[in-house]
Amino acid sequence: MGRIEGARGEIAGLDAQASAALVEAAADLALILDANGVVRDVAASAESWTAPFFRDWIGASWESLVTTESRPKVREMLSLVQAGEIHARWRHINQLQPDGKEIPVLFSLVRVGSDGRMVAIGRDLRPLATLQSRLVEAQQHMEKDYSRLRRLEHEYRTLFDLVRDPILVIRARTHEVIECNRAAGFFFNRELTALSGMVFDDLIDKASLQAAQLLLQQVNGSGRASETELSYGQGSARARTAVSCLRQESETVFLIRVEPPSGLPSAAEDASVLEAMHRISDGLVITDARGIIRHVNPAFLEQIQTPHAGQIIGESLNRWLGRANTDLLVMINSLAQGGSVRLFSTQLVSESGLSVPVELSGVSFNLGPETMLGFVVRDVNRRLDVSTEPNAPMGRSGADLAALVGRMPLKEIVGETVDLIEKLCIEAALKLTKNNRASAAEMLGLSRQSLYVKLRRFGIEGPDDDEE
Repeated sequence: MGRIEGARGEIAGLDAQASAALVEAAADLALILDANGVVRDVAASAESWTAPFFRDWIGASWESLVTTESRPKVREMLSLVQAGEIHARWRHINQLQPDGKEIPVLFSLVRVGSDGRMVAIGRDLRPLATLQSRLVEAQQHMEKDYSRLRRLEHEYRTLFDLVRDPILVIRARTHEVIECNRAAGFFFNRELTALSGMVFDDLIDKASLQAAQLLLQQVNGSGRASETELSYGQGSARARTAVSCLRQESETVFLIRVEPPSGLPSAAEDASVLEAMHRISDGLVITDARGIIRHVNPAFLEQIQTPHAGQIIGESLNRWLGRANTDLLVMINSLAQGGSVRLFSTQLVSESGLSVPVELSGVSFNLGPETMLGFVVRDVNRRLDVSTEPNAPMGRSGADLAALVGRMPLKEIVGETVDLIEKLCIEAALKLTKNNRASAAEMLGLSRQSLYVKLRRFGIEGPDDDEE
């Protein structure tokens, strides 16, 4: 703190009693120290301090009355004043009580008199520490509440997307879509980002627009849920629509649930079909005409190592196929032309990046006005023998090479074909020459050494009649 210039003479003229009263009024705690830093007297405000606090302080060095980490600060302050400084700057010192507890005090040391006496003027920081403690506690409570809200929001979003019926949340004033679930994206055939922000009236067929506006007005006026049948999009079938209102962030919003006229079989419609789909050992995937997943069974989730169907509903089947840019497109085109696909060989890539050979059989069918695609995914990794593995030894047949289509690039299959032809020609030459390797090499236009290398490569062994 800076001094008031010109006031030192007036303050120096105060008598001892006035100076003591001034120090006592200005400080919560004042320590009178001799030139060696030993406490000779103590003055404190009666509201904050009592005699037991400093009864044993008189006669002890100030350094011994503070905590270990505060002692270097005390030594520094004493050294500055003893070296001729008028006062030392304010420092945070933890003063020790008789019972060992700490008292935070903000001290400044001032030299008084010519005999080296000093006064340590202290301000009690306990009220500030209490306020800081309350602030930290309030911050911790806020963090806990924020964490709980984030968890609740995550659970709400997960549940919101798992609901099979299309759900929209729109503003009552502008009819603008605030939120929508994945089922709404499928139903309206739009991306979720594009659907959010649209006006609900633009999604309804013009013939049903008046009925929809009347329904919203009725719910907004009465506050009670209501429902009716509306048509969405030009020429679409009518769907049962339920509307309810709620308050959200000081405004009214409508919660709209649409019951599509047709959908995947439910338990009430055909429990046996659902049970078979659930328990079948092969993976089963149902998609729309674009390959967007609508339904999967537990076996497919296990194949791609995904814990819950809600994590992949709405995703493209492309994501888990080995050749994502071509496989699904080939199958969709084949289904559009012939209505079915059998034993399409490809690779299935799990969430961990592991690839396994699979065979896909698919069929297209109509579910109401919409075309759906159904795929059975069969893991063939266990029943592939050594001769049909991509990296198997030589000895493939033409059928084996044909089976590699879909599991190996064309360049590698061509290389396999060249090896197969070389092996067949060498075997035929050895048969014609009765296993005479010199004659077989001459017939094939090879040196004997080159022939021996190829024999070892293809694993062909037998007697050599020209060798002794």
